[in-house]
Amino acid sequence: MDDKKIPETLEEAYKLRDEAGSLEDRDFYQDYVYELRRGEYRSRGIRTEISSRRRERQSAIEFSREMFFLEVAQITAENTGEASEATESPGSGAPGAEGSHQETARRYAVRLDTYAFLKQLAAPHSGAVEIYRRNYLEILRLGKGPKDAYYLARVIGLAGDEEFGAALESVRRTGYPKSRMPYAVERAAIQIRDLPGGMIMILLTFFASLFVFVWATGALDLASPVKILFAGLGVVAAGLLMLVSAVFIITFIRSINK
Repeated sequence: MDDKKIPETLEEAYKLRDEAGSLEDRDFYQDYVYELRRGEYRSRGIRTEISSRRRERQSAIEFSREMFFLEVAQITAENTGEASEATESPGSGAPGAEGSHQETARRYAVRLDTYAFLKQLAAPHSGAVEIYRRNYLEILRLGKGPKDAYYLARVIGLAGDEEFGAALESVRRTGYPKSRMPYAVERAAIQIRDLPGGMIMILLTFFASLFVFVWATGALDLASPVKILFAGLGVVAAGLLMLVSAVFIITFIRSINK
């Protein structure tokens, strides 16, 4: 019989569960968490069935999130370990660099997971959380850095297994899920959208350039050659800016389904 400590309080049960060294021990103490939590609910007159189920769902979400982060850390450690064996010499400070690399990987994993949860809230049957996690983990396994893996995972989006396999093979061969230019545009669009007010900035740029284009086109009727020259340059610049803004707007709209 295993000599497992039996928790007497809810706080002790949480502590023992979080410090468990195996899934079996964690499940063992999780049962005590449920039992002690139900006792607390009963003492407060709360319906224990509903509260227990809600608590169980929340615990499952938190556990899957932590398992994702653990897998990210493991893959990152393997990648940096391979790199250090090939390039680092003893005593060169590789552990500190590896720790920094793992922290970067976790930071981008948090960003991606937050985005995926919001995506799944908007479309509950999309399975966005699992799909984006799959994208990120598989790209990390290819040896890509955390930043590249984050943007590649976002660009690939909610791809099915067959589409994802083709994209992954393309990343393995060329470094891009499609070709270089579409990936560069989509990545830039994601970077802008991640900025506070990024989409508003693009829309304002588009309408401002449209206004300048209309004004400059009307100014071409002026008789002065200098004014005609500046008006012509304004038409060209405004047209290019409108084109760039339109490309980003279209990319934003397409990315809604990713």
